[in-house]
Amino acid sequence: MFSKWTQASLHAVAIGFGLIAMTAAPSTAAESDWLTFRGEGGRGDASQASVPIDFDVSSGKNVAWKTATTGRGIGGPLVIGDLVVVTGCDGEDQRDIHIEAFDRETGERRWLRSLRSTGRPYTHPTSANASPSPVSDGQRIIALFSSCDLVCVDLEGQLQWVRGLAIDHPKAGNDISMSSSPALVDGVVCVQLENQGDSFAAGIDAETGKTLWLNNRPRDSNWSTPQPIELGDGTIAFVMQDSSSIAIVKARTGEAIHKFDVKCDTTASSTYAPPLIIVPGEETTALRIDSTSVEVLWQNNRLRPQRCSPVVHGERVYMGKGSVLIAGNVGDGEVLWQQRLPGINTVWASPLYTASGIFVFDATGNVAVVKDNGDDAEVIGEPKIGEAILATPAAVGDSLYLRTDLAVVRIKQSS
Repeated sequence: MFSKWTQASLHAVAIGFGLIAMTAAPSTAAESDWLTFRGEGGRGDASQASVPIDFDVSSGKNVAWKTATTGRGIGGPLVIGDLVVVTGCDGEDQRDIHIEAFDRETGERRWLRSLRSTGRPYTHPTSANASPSPVSDGQRIIALFSSCDLVCVDLEGQLQWVRGLAIDHPKAGNDISMSSSPALVDGVVCVQLENQGDSFAAGIDAETGKTLWLNNRPRDSNWSTPQPIELGDGTIAFVMQDSSSIAIVKARTGEAIHKFDVKCDTTASSTYAPPLIIVPGEETTALRIDSTSVEVLWQNNRLRPQRCSPVVHGERVYMGKGSVLIAGNVGDGEVLWQQRLPGINTVWASPLYTASGIFVFDATGNVAVVKDNGDDAEVIGEPKIGEAILATPAAVGDSLYLRTDLAVVRIKQSS
């Protein structure tokens, strides 16, 4: 099943990857937007953003604004035009679920849309019903909650449609949380709701909320997020991973077109860096897409993350592994350096690459900023958030947007 690449082939791909990536299909998102979990392609690449590396949320240093949210949430923020959007939950057993938008410049709440869960809202105390990150196509916002409620609103917060997916799948759910985020491409929302009860993936029409396709999935807990991709022949698809395989399905129909028997991570998610898909697991696997096929390019068990998802910028792939950040060559998977991070222990948020440095966020609110020097790395900043953060931040322009447990924060250099 796996193609056998020669060392010469790997070397050629490694050298040529930067050129290939630059000629890949352009992003559909404006550079001023952050529309999905971990940004375009799930790459965590905000290299166009130049943000402060010295800030302290508790003291207000380089904090443009901080606004309390309606309830607790651990899903990442979206930046859509002049809005910053997050989800939250509160009330009895976290049954009340919320989508709310804040003014990007001032932090004032612009609107709030609240509903009542139809499914199981129970989660582990470290998680939340508002665990998945929302997604947007720039016209609408779609939020999934651990209770398997899928909600679509427009940019003014007006409800477009809602699906209580647990009504059709009453055994869907687990007591940790259903944390897989929705993915959106070609007018299709993909939800991957894998658990030990009703385990399934579905394609939902983004405009109407109607089910386009439904696939049974392994009956095992899985928190990874599906990743939209475009194959070499132009086919739009989703990549889904579980503990034993990687599946690629057509976005509009759910038809399975590729499958690889690989032991994948069930917490960290895949990253799409054309022409490669980087899938974390017992061995991180790189799939190469060309005009005729999808093939395994390399696998490496030394280059693998812990909980957080891979970050790709240019010819580098970065893996967060607790208190260590690892850099590898995206073309052949070889480890280039490892950097220990002071003050960093438990990490749930994925790292974030910016023009200022690579940010790694500890769950307690400590931050390490790393500079990649090529052959090695150095820690150039240790800013402080001072409160719990499990959500992967967004970075756009001159600002970093944080979703802490109970607030949304804009970090910007003070004038």
